[in-house]
Amino acid sequence: MMLKTLTLENVRSYKDETRIQFPTGTILFEGDIASGKSTILYAIEFALFGLGDMKSSSLLRNGAKRGRVALRFEVDGEEYEVHRSLVKKGRIAQQDECYIDGPNGKAVLSASELKERVLQILGFNEPSNPRAQSVIYRYAIFTPQEEMKEVILKKPDERLQTLRKALRIEDYKVATDNTSTLLGRLKERTKYLEGATQDVDAIKKEIEDETKLIAEITAELGPLKQKESELTKEIKSKNEKLKQLQGEREKIKKAEATIPLLEKQIEDKNGSIRQTTDQSQSLKKRIDDTQPKIAKLESVKQPTEKLEDELRLAQNDLKTRSKDAQKRKGGFDERIGNFNSILDQKVCPICERPVEPEEFRTKYEHIIAERSRLDNEISTYEKSIAEIDQLIDGLGRYETAQSQLSILRSQMKENADRIEQNNRTINKFTEEIKTLQAQLKDALTEVEPLQQVLRDTEELDKEVQKLTRDATEVGKRISAKQASVQNSEETKKQLQEQLNQKARWLETLRSLREHNVWLDEYLAPTIENIEKHVMTSINQRFAEQFTRWFQILMDDPDMQVRINEDFSPIIEREGYEQDFNALSGGEKTSVALAYRLALNTTVQEVTISGGSNLLILDEPTDGFSKEQLYKIRDILEELKCPQVILVSHEKELEGFADHVFRVQKSDGVSALRAG
Repeated sequence: MMLKTLTLENVRSYKDETRIQFPTGTILFEGDIASGKSTILYAIEFALFGLGDMKSSSLLRNGAKRGRVALRFEVDGEEYEVHRSLVKKGRIAQQDECYIDGPNGKAVLSASELKERVLQILGFNEPSNPRAQSVIYRYAIFTPQEEMKEVILKKPDERLQTLRKALRIEDYKVATDNTSTLLGRLKERTKYLEGATQDVDAIKKEIEDETKLIAEITAELGPLKQKESELTKEIKSKNEKLKQLQGEREKIKKAEATIPLLEKQIEDKNGSIRQTTDQSQSLKKRIDDTQPKIAKLESVKQPTEKLEDELRLAQNDLKTRSKDAQKRKGGFDERIGNFNSILDQKVCPICERPVEPEEFRTKYEHIIAERSRLDNEISTYEKSIAEIDQLIDGLGRYETAQSQLSILRSQMKENADRIEQNNRTINKFTEEIKTLQAQLKDALTEVEPLQQVLRDTEELDKEVQKLTRDATEVGKRISAKQASVQNSEETKKQLQEQLNQKARWLETLRSLREHNVWLDEYLAPTIENIEKHVMTSINQRFAEQFTRWFQILMDDPDMQVRINEDFSPIIEREGYEQDFNALSGGEKTSVALAYRLALNTTVQEVTISGGSNLLILDEPTDGFSKEQLYKIRDILEELKCPQVILVSHEKELEGFADHVFRVQKSDGVSALRAG
């Protein structure tokens, strides 16, 4: 794999879209601590494999709603570009749109599907769990320096398990553990089956006993069923006779039942006649009471032929004329007041000039005459208006009398009609009573033989009840024995099923014993030997690589290193072993870097077909002296890797790199510039 470009947007300290070119050769990302160098490496890993065990909140820039990473890389001459985005949902960030663009076109995938596709392209044979890191990538291409120190300091068993995962040979350990687990379960199952099959002979004896019991009960059932059949026939015969008697009894009882019904109907008809007669008398009284009211209403005369609307229209016209006369009278009153003022004061009330009263006296008398005429006219209008009011009131009384008269006449006719209807009803009821009395006489004659039929029916019914009780008792005895047979059959069936199950268990027990021998004596030892040979071969290669890289880094003849059988680094100085924690910072870094390079090389050889064209070293020189820094040049020349990415705050490494990118952070935002 060779990296081509990386695009970041709102990823940790990178805000606006940042595009990074990855040429071939050695690339150095140099900058101060916490400037944003390592973010580039984590972004590459996120683009390829997703979050893994990283928290999404650790990648998405604080305060940003969305972020994205796009990585273009080359594998076997073909280029691919993967895109992953993060989106803030509530208080957490989640992966959103994911897709890959390659030789076969663009494919939109889920986070886990994209990881699986990238693993296929890279040829990494490992699970595609989206919540797990790519172990091959972490130990063959990019291993953080501090993580490598943790591997070195782990307990031997934990370190071996980590290396098994990195080298993709944990299947041997898994197979050994599974074999041990399976053996334990086989032994538990064998012990259980041995206990569960101890009672086979006892079950066979129980089946024989139940078979004998079924035969004995079946023999007793024959006579009982014969007795039950005889009783059933006799009950049937008597029931047929009883049915005939019951038919006669029902016929007579039906006639008997009609007697009170007929008596009740006759009584109801007589009651209806009385009620109808009373109702007719009441209606006649109402007619007698209504006639004087009608005579009184007929005496109310119509005061005028005119309609009420015509009267009100004429009255409104008179009122209008009266109001107009009143208005004109007010004008005369005002002029009379002015003339009185002139006659009394002899001065014009408007211009205040002296005037001669005699000049106005003739006009004054004319106005007085006109005002008197208007008074007579207004009086005439008011009298006419009052007369019309009387006519309207009289017309209202007349119309009310006519309405009431119509209602009373209708009521009288209705009451007369109802009296006539009641007379017809009484005649009808009288005829019906005669018919019912004849039917009653016939019914009384028909029920006379009922008593003898009832006695015969009662006697026969007692005989049927006794026979039924006897048959029921026999039936209960038959049912009890049949239930016993059924229970014994069910018990026998269950016992036979148990016996069949235990026979299968015995066969399984024999097979388990054979498998137990094969697993314990053949498979488990074979797996352990294979793993031992594989681990020994890898250990030898790892030890050679580790010693070789350490010798390049540390030019100290008194200090030797080696790898023991559990891949623990052994450091000796002048023949004495030294603890890793007791080393200086530069020595620790040298051991960790040599271990990392050995692991990178070994994992690539074991897990990646054709090795890898890419190696990423994050702060590989932490604690190095200036003299040791120059050893990195020798390491790079020895690696002969087409693309090496260095991340460091050491400016001295600039001389070893083919391409330098300086990472700077300002106001919490990282930016790159070419060196």
